[in-house]
Parts: sequence; C-alpha cells; structure tokens
Amino acid sequence: MSYRLGVDIGGTFTDFALLDEARGEMFIHKQLTTPDDPSRAVLEGCKHLLARKNVAIAELESIAHGTTLVTNAVIERRGARTGMVVSEGFRDVLDMARETRYELFDLRLKFPEPLVPRQLRREVEERVKFDGSVETALDEAAVHAAIAELVDDGIEALAICFLHSYANPVHEIAARQVAERAFPGLYVSTSADIFSNMREFERWTTATINAYTQPLFDSYLRRLADGLAATGFLGRLLVMTSSGGMLTPDAARRYPVRVLESGPAAGALMSAFHGRALDLPALLSFDMGGTTAKGALVNDFQPLKQYDLEIARLHDFKRGSGLPVKVPVIDMVEIG
Repeated sequence: MSYRLGVDIGGTFTDFALLDEARGEMFIHKQLTTPDDPSRAVLEGCKHLLARKNVAIAELESIAHGTTLVTNAVIERRGARTGMVVSEGFRDVLDMARETRYELFDLRLKFPEPLVPRQLRREVEERVKFDGSVETALDEAAVHAAIAELVDDGIEALAICFLHSYANPVHEIAARQVAERAFPGLYVSTSADIFSNMREFERWTTATINAYTQPLFDSYLRRLADGLAATGFLGRLLVMTSSGGMLTPDAARRYPVRVLESGPAAGALMSAFHGRALDLPALLSFDMGGTTAKGALVNDFQPLKQYDLEIARLHDFKRGSGLPVKVPVIDMVEIG
C-alpha cells in the first residue's frame, strides 16, 4: 500500500488530504490552526486522519507541506533580530530603495520599514566591480569586528550584501566563512546565494527577508520533523515553494524566502490540474481562505509565473508600497 499526505497551514484552518495511490481514493480532514506552534496542528491532524482511515504513519511515502508561516512572519514583523554587513558607502540602500513614489501626489506617502534598521547595519571595506574583478580586497578583520558588534547588539541572523556580488561572490563567501568560524550559532544569508542577479536593492531586500525568517522557519521545521519521526514517519517530508516546486527540509531551512507563497501556490496548481482534466486551457483560479483570498490566471493549462513579487504592501494594489522579493513565484493577487 502506498499513501501520500498533503498538508496546508492557513491562518484559520490546517487542511489535510490523504491519497491512497493503489485505490485512487482521497480522504480529507480539517482542523483549527494552532498559531502558538503550527506544527502541533499538523501532528495532531496527521494522527487523527490516519487513525480514522486505519493507516499507519509508517505507510506514508511522503508528506507535501504548504504554509504561509514565512509570509505571516514578515507581514506581522515576527522574525528574528537581523543584522546586515554591506559594502562601504552603501549602508542606506534599504532606505533609499528605488527612489520612486508609488503615489505621486500623496503628501503623506509611507513606505514599509526595512526589516534591518539602520543601527543594525555595518559597512566594511571591499569592492568588486561590475565585471567581477576585485578592485579592493575584503578586510576580514573589519568583517569580524562588524559582526561582533552586531552579535553584542543581540542579532540572531545576518545578511551579507556586497555590491556586484552577483558577478563574483568571493567576498560574500569569505565574509560568511568569517561569521561561521567566529559565531557558529548565527544564521547567515549572502545575497548572491539567495538571488544572484544585479540591482542591489532587490537583491538585498530578498537576502534580508531570508535572514529575518530563517531562525523561525528552521525552528518550526525541526519541531515538525522531530515530531513526525517520533510517531514513526519514515518517508520524505517536502516543502512547497512559491513557484509550485518542492524543497527538502534542509533546503527550505536555508532558503525560507522561497516559501513565501507556499500555500497559495498549491491552489493555482490545483486549478491548472482541473483545467487539464476538463480541457479548459484558460482559467481564473480563486482560492478563499479564512484570512486571505487569492486569484491567479491559468493560461494554456499552466499558471503564470514571474520572478518578482512584493510582500507586506501598505496598499494592496499599489506596486512600490511593499518589500520587493526576487524569487520564482506563481503570479497571484492576494487580498485580505
């Protein structure tokens, strides 16, 4: 017998779908989300559904997991105290942003506060040019001193963001090694590893979001994996990404920013599946949960995809009023 289980944590309910592959049957279960520890609802729901269908957890081949935990952590500002090390002279990039106004004539215009406040950013001497050549070598002693200051200030996570690191990440890698040697308990994200492309503002905001959510998501996945192992689960745990793909728990712990729209992506994929079954190539997917409603277009049996989104917008439909993120994502509109 072969079984697969799908789990989706929403703001109100946690949903479960058990697939019996041999018989082609589906069984579902729904229960309230446990906001204090979402893994508790997952473990309790798995136990309840499997017992109801007389299936041992050891018979599960895999568990596919979608969640809005990362998105909610950014929107509600519940992430870790995060520091940032940047190229000398570029400490204020997060504040200058794109230097555009999303509402031209609004005299009380507001932008989202950066996840890393200015007092938790440090500059270090280094410079890689646009072609990847090294103009100024990295001062590793200055890197160590900067990180030590931030650690003394109570940071749990660190974003290392250097100019033109997409062309040559050698300085970011060296700085990461300094951090890992001297402060092994620190969560470290480097911008070229998270999103290796030009335009430092978008690359750096993506890296800071990854660092900001990494301790929380790492802790959650460890509790979930340990809880499943304690009940006898022997299969594979997979985490859905914003693009509809899957990550192993180790990869998801390293790149939580890729899981921002994890749960909503599944709804768009299911609409595309229905479209193929009904021979309807063009659809509007609508997915209403207890907290948010999501809409996505399906064209030629595939949901539309893009490589950027904005999270935590101050105005739902005004581009530029949120934090830009550069990751593969299914193109969706989400409202409260």
